[in-house]
Amino acid sequence: MRSLRDLNLNSLRVVESAARNGSFVRAAEEQMLTASAVSQRVKNLEDQLRFKIFNRRNNAIILTTEGDAFVAHVREALDTILNAGIEAKNLDRKNVLKVSALPTFIVRWLLPRLKSFEDEKPDIRLNLSNSYTPPNFIKEDFDLCIRYGNGDFPGFESKLLFHEELTPVCTPELLSQKLSKKAFEIQPEDLSHFALLHSDTCTMNWQYWLEQTGAQDVLRHASNTYFDSCMLSYEAASAGLGFAIANCSYMMEDIAKNKLIAPFCTNLKSGCGWYVVYPKKNATLPKVLSFEKWLIKKAYESKVRCDEIFQNRIL
Repeated sequence: MRSLRDLNLNSLRVVESAARNGSFVRAAEEQMLTASAVSQRVKNLEDQLRFKIFNRRNNAIILTTEGDAFVAHVREALDTILNAGIEAKNLDRKNVLKVSALPTFIVRWLLPRLKSFEDEKPDIRLNLSNSYTPPNFIKEDFDLCIRYGNGDFPGFESKLLFHEELTPVCTPELLSQKLSKKAFEIQPEDLSHFALLHSDTCTMNWQYWLEQTGAQDVLRHASNTYFDSCMLSYEAASAGLGFAIANCSYMMEDIAKNKLIAPFCTNLKSGCGWYVVYPKKNATLPKVLSFEKWLIKKAYESKVRCDEIFQNRIL
């Protein structure tokens, strides 16, 4: 008998189907072919093998002795191929890490650092998507999420990456156009001369910061512009449209490069932060633990860098 490697795989599937169904017609339906196409493939295979696989009697087909032995080998080979595919798929999934994170977190914090994770763990392939919704590992097939909150994620493991620290930012040009004061001479009350850029996803940030600095009346006197995400409000600030109330970790490199200025020395913690969240059953997965460890390390480095930048601002 010739090696199965020399034979057409589709023809082998057709023969196995015909043998199992006892009919070329039913095999044709199963393989989405015509009955004549099935008959022709069987004949071509018989010509290759130089023995009959089936005896044809009226509308029935019966396996020959050689055909019966051959089909047994075919089934074994097809099972091996199928199992190899399943195993390969499972191995592939083992190395694919599915992560859901907040859009602004992805763009402003994660993406600029992600290459270092790829360099450290080249065997792990990251599948990244963005979402604002609370973690739902039943409806959504994620290994872990990165979410904003106070750390209360019932039923899940969660680890803090960094707390939110709020500070107003704008372009240096906007500040010099509106006020004759030096950057670090301005007071929170001076914000009434500017447009305040709000985000619909963080509606209380401006109010919280202004109340904590004793300048809550600014909201009544300043013009207010609203965007549907923090990311858009940050882009608007970068375009010189006003002051955005920003998380320091998101904006520190823009501040370091003097693209934006954070003129106030008051960086307020809001009580919330960004957390790695995942089901308890995922707590032993090497890919999850590797990514979590990397995130926590980068979050620490980010905090150190942020403190350094804010301490070194030129007055």
